[in-house]
Amino acid sequence: MKLLILAVDGRLSTLVDRNGNSVRGRYAGRNQAGAVLPEGELVSDHTHYRRAISRGDITLVAEQEHSS
Repeated sequence: MKLLILAVDGRLSTLVDRNGNSVRGRYAGRNQAGAVLPEGELVSDHTHYRRAISRGDITLVAEQEHSS
């Protein structure tokens, strides 16, 4: 499953890889300069993002089934 997420102004949530490791210098739903990606970001479904959604750090736009 993939999640389409959108960053929330004034809130930061680290971007993680599929193993749950933080990606240095990146925040979920933001570019490397820290600006919100207006189209959102497609990420792997991970508990890190689910908790961030619950806290209001990021917004869930859509869930997508993973196609191989």
